[in-house]
Amino acid sequence: MKKIFMSFAFAAFFGMLANAQQNQSGVYLSQNDFENNKLSYASNTASETNKIRFNEFFEKPFITVKHNGQSEQIFKGDIFAYKNKGNIVRTTNFTSYNFAEKGAIWIYYKVLNVSQGKERKRERKYFYSTSGSGEIIPLTINNLKKSFPDKHLFHDFLDAQFRRDSELSWYDSFEKKYKVNHLLETTVLNK
Repeated sequence: MKKIFMSFAFAAFFGMLANAQQNQSGVYLSQNDFENNKLSYASNTASETNKIRFNEFFEKPFITVKHNGQSEQIFKGDIFAYKNKGNIVRTTNFTSYNFAEKGAIWIYYKVLNVSQGKERKRERKYFYSTSGSGEIIPLTINNLKKSFPDKHLFHDFLDAQFRRDSELSWYDSFEKKYKVNHLLETTVLNK
């Protein structure tokens, strides 16, 4: 009985530790900070003295940081990204994109309201950049071909595997990455 209790306590401790890292919030001031997972103004819980208000609901162009008793506003254009409860949001040109994956291309998404007849529906739209500092553009077959103009093998596989732009957001659970990134890695980066 004592061993069972100790194993439950051990599992609960590591579960809380993993949850604290997942719920960590903070600011990536640069691409280098992002790639090295260096958060500024980091906090693990809402009860800590460092608090960050991301202003996502009203889509304000700044975040409000309370750090060591001082409150300051940091414009979203002056940072690379921010992490809010485990979700990473990339900001560029006063637009926020949810970060999905870093691979051969960096994949992002936005949840947008889309009209379909008389009905409005929330839908994920996918975007990408060819690097962390690259321009974020819609994830379409035509845009991918323009980004890799000399990679004809990639163009052929892209046409064969994806019939519509919406299929580019498919996730490969076996490879644990988006299918388009896997295709890029096997056709462009290995050649």
